Amino acid sequence: MSRDRQKKSTSPIHRTIRCHLHASEDVLRKVWEEMTQKNTPLIVQLLKSVSEQPEFEANQEKGTISKKEITKLRKALTNDSDIQQQSGRLGSSADSLVTEVYTSWLTLSQKIKKQKEGKEYFLNNILKSDVELVEESNCDLQTIRCKAQDILSQPKEFLEKIINNDAVLNQTKSARKKVQNSSNEINASKQSENSDLKENVDKNIPQTLTEILYKIHKITQDILTQCAVAYLIKNHNQVSDIEEDIKNLKKRRTEKQVQIKRLEEQIHNKKLPNGRDITGERYNQAFDNLINQVPQDNEEFAEWIASLSTKVSHLPYPIDYLYSDLTWYKNEQEKICVYFNGWAKFHFQICCNKRQLHFFKSFLEDYKALKESEKGETKLSGSLVTLRSVQLLWQQGEGAGAPWKVNKLALHCTYDARLLTAEGTEDVRQEKTDTTQKQVTKAEANENIDSDEQKNLNRNISSLSRLNNSFARPSKPIYRGQSNIIVGVSFHPVELVTLAVVDIITKEKIICKTVKQLLGDAFSLLSRRRRQQVHFRKERKKAQKKDSPCNIGESQLGEYVDKLLAKRIVEVAKEYQAICIVLPTLKDTREIRTSVIQAKAETKFPGDVNAQQLYVKEYNHQIHNWSYSRLQESIKSKAAELKISIEFSIQASYDTLQEQAINLALSAYQCRINTIGR
Repeated sequence: MSRDRQKKSTSPIHRTIRCHLHASEDVLRKVWEEMTQKNTPLIVQLLKSVSEQPEFEANQEKGTISKKEITKLRKALTNDSDIQQQSGRLGSSADSLVTEVYTSWLTLSQKIKKQKEGKEYFLNNILKSDVELVEESNCDLQTIRCKAQDILSQPKEFLEKIINNDAVLNQTKSARKKVQNSSNEINASKQSENSDLKENVDKNIPQTLTEILYKIHKITQDILTQCAVAYLIKNHNQVSDIEEDIKNLKKRRTEKQVQIKRLEEQIHNKKLPNGRDITGERYNQAFDNLINQVPQDNEEFAEWIASLSTKVSHLPYPIDYLYSDLTWYKNEQEKICVYFNGWAKFHFQICCNKRQLHFFKSFLEDYKALKESEKGETKLSGSLVTLRSVQLLWQQGEGAGAPWKVNKLALHCTYDARLLTAEGTEDVRQEKTDTTQKQVTKAEANENIDSDEQKNLNRNISSLSRLNNSFARPSKPIYRGQSNIIVGVSFHPVELVTLAVVDIITKEKIICKTVKQLLGDAFSLLSRRRRQQVHFRKERKKAQKKDSPCNIGESQLGEYVDKLLAKRIVEVAKEYQAICIVLPTLKDTREIRTSVIQAKAETKFPGDVNAQQLYVKEYNHQIHNWSYSRLQESIKSKAAELKISIEFSIQASYDTLQEQAINLALSAYQCRINTIGR
């Protein structure tokens, strides 16, 4: 059982609102030229150059890359190449974007690599038949089961015992090799080793039962213990008296082999990040290759086709700004306007609808209050400003003409929803005050402080002084849930979601709601979204048959339905005063389902590749018809506004959807009680 509870400390509740920017044609032209001729070429060159650096292999091993490395590379590029120098904010924005792209790429690469290694370990060392375990351990099956039951009764203590025994053995071996200079040195080293070992044991002991069992299996030298742990993991952490089903074991092995094969293909086919082809150079090169050259193999031909079929973006990369980089004001017509740090000559008018207007008024009021406080003694902290960051970007338009006339300049503003109310602002203020105070206390305790640390200390002391004051915000009552009420939400490819409100004391459901009941009159939007998916699928199929680019854009209807569902789910939780909402875990769900279907296809149509592909394709239409991770994020974001905690649990594949939702709530509560080490 997996579990993931929110921390008690408040986390940012980020929201993004969008608006268009109105300016003169000359200003729009200059902004377009700055972004297409300076900023975007720099980002494209940076993306290409990162993987060419000698230290990139080390970054791949670590799975991380720092912004300092990107900044250093960008400065070298601007000095040694024809790329034009840019303002500090544009350069910093390029650094952040490239860092984010490569961090995501490296993280995903590491994840796939670890998944492959984990599945190979499970297949080769865990997923053995009972007969194989008996032969390997030289014990009968009943002895293995008894040993497994002993481990299962106290797994954490069993692991600690193994670690301590290994530590004693290692200390004995190392002590024999050391030259004994003095008894004092020996005692000091032993004390140090013992304290370090104990600290490492406390840090490295896993929390879930499955993690503990894997740890035992990897570090123990006892064959019987290894076989007993393999028996437990293979049987879902249970001791079973039922005779093993060999057919089911073969099926599980086939599924795991398919998963490993798919991961190997992902690793082999994984490409380095590429920049936007706004000039169409790569597209033209692929087209020229297809017309005038003969591919060496099918892989190269598929790569050319993919280059031609990929949706080409002719828009420049966006530019990121912080709240402090913007200047807000009202013009003579009382319209809200803004200009950016480094582009003080380019002034823009905010164009938004009435529902968004109060947000921009709030941004303007915060800016004025912050600037006014700088003139007086009571200074305000910028960390309590509602607006956190913005993104300046171009949106695709239709028609012919100059690109700055056809496309629209837009502004995406990200704000912290906690800072919209007095209570939320106070929580943020207190949290930041505590964090800053700890840093100040730690720095003041350091006697050998250098100049940089002194500057940082002075900055933190100034921040503490500013955090004593706060912005004027409207008040909103704090939500308080009942500890015995939990909401379980189950997911399904067809029914999408089913909700159940459960009393965990009586273990009875209070109410259940289907997706139709949750959406009410808006249920037709879900049907419309699915019709859109079918239409887009057919259009893509037609385009693929013609080998033509398929640039069909997805509508935002699915995202809107997700937000609407999240709103209704949180409203139900609020109505029944639920303490938390339990969602299904999605870790590797799609990959596991796909691998299971692939294994079924290979069993049903052995040797017939076309029939297997058709079988998998039909099933995938159901599996991939909704973004459940996006739906989860919408629910988490909406629940965070009321500080309703989110927990995760594994959703059963049997029973009705209502029973699955109820079981999610009950299992999460049971996991909360039985979690090892809690």
